[in-house]
Amino acid sequence: MSNIKIYIILFLIFANVILSFGVVWLEHITRSQFREIQFLSNQKYDLEIELKKSRVEKRKYDSLSKIEKFAQSKLKMFTPKERVLININE
Repeated sequence: MSNIKIYIILFLIFANVILSFGVVWLEHITRSQFREIQFLSNQKYDLEIELKKSRVEKRKYDSLSKIEKFAQSKLKMFTPKERVLININE
């Protein structure tokens, strides 16, 4: 065999090894990004649930203030003032 054939064979072997490492590295990057997407998707789902809960809670408090305003205007009710208890022993 001539030297040129040996060089071509060695070049092809090195190219094959380098391409194999490139494929493995690319697969690693792809899987890492997929795990990150899954994590962010789960986090988004959790945040959406929390947002729905906070909206329900907000509606609950909004309705309480509406009830209080209705009671004050139509039924002439009022919020009792805080009583101050006097300690006789002092």
